[in-house]
Amino acid sequence: MRRRIRLLSIKGGVGKSVLSLLIANYLKEIEVPFIVEELDPIETIRVLSSNTLPIIIYFSTNDFLYRRLKVNENKLKKQLEKYHWLVTISDMFTGIDPNSEIIQFQDSITNVNLNVFLTDKTTVPRTIEYASKWNSPRILIVNFADDPKKIEEEFIDYVYGEGIFHKVYGIPFYSSFSELENSSLIRKIIKDLLDILIQI
Repeated sequence: MRRRIRLLSIKGGVGKSVLSLLIANYLKEIEVPFIVEELDPIETIRVLSSNTLPIIIYFSTNDFLYRRLKVNENKLKKQLEKYHWLVTISDMFTGIDPNSEIIQFQDSITNVNLNVFLTDKTTVPRTIEYASKWNSPRILIVNFADDPKKIEEEFIDYVYGEGIFHKVYGIPFYSSFSELENSSLIRKIIKDLLDILIQI
């Protein structure tokens, strides 16, 4: 069964595209067939990966500038059919509406979704409010955390009490992409996400 990891945020610059790329690189390493659904208007993953990954581009930069965010279903389905894939990684644009035409289209391709919300400490309350509008399972990742373990403890009630999130992670600041890519913590988080995805 085909499955999707959907990366979401309400604020730019919180690491959504970078984590998408790290997940793609991990899947490539373990030889799981995947594609990337690129909804980021500046096509960060395509640029960072130097066009070496199977990427479906939903919209051009001009589409965003002129608010032409209409899904071209036939074109996207043809692109999706070009690849053999089991997992799609969706780098969503900031603040996308869970009831939008884009989400409906994605769910018509596969409705087995793990919604991963990235935030920094300053936008945690708004992110929790935003995440509660989405269907579960939901994961919260607080990026640039001083103490990742403390973050997990601080928001544990949103897992067990409120039941909004399946799991909460904290990620510290990394000074380079290679440091991120080689981090045992990041690899553990990615492996956890894939394990949760398989269980859905």
